[in-house]
Amino acid sequence: MSVFVKRLCKWMARWLPGFRLRIALLRACGHRIGRDVYIGEELLVIEELSDFSEKLVIGDRVAIAPRVTLVTSSDANFSRLMERLKPIRGRIEIKDDAWIGTGVIILPNVTIGRAAIVGAGAVVTKDVPDEAVVAGVPAKPLV
Repeated sequence: MSVFVKRLCKWMARWLPGFRLRIALLRACGHRIGRDVYIGEELLVIEELSDFSEKLVIGDRVAIAPRVTLVTSSDANFSRLMERLKPIRGRIEIKDDAWIGTGVIILPNVTIGRAAIVGAGAVVTKDVPDEAVVAGVPAKPLV
């Protein structure tokens, strides 16, 4: 798959109606997505387009609300900061039965545990244990 086709699939997956179509397009981009998954509108996957390794893994029965951002790659682009800072790249794994609330941002190298809940608007910078409930900026356990 070319970078152009991957970019087109990602754009279509973000804006077209129907979560099943979104899932099919994201799978076509090389992401591993389990069974019975719901992905809300405007999911944004920020990644290195030329990297075709499996950076996003979503388990079975996961619910992802609208406007979630999954960041598997981040850098300072054309800023002078590029001279001092190296790009951050990593995998995101969301395990079975997790629920990701509206507007959540998940950063690279994070695993969301089985049956975990991430509250709306949270910024997840570290792994979330199985069955945990987290919220806030940065996300912290509630219970």
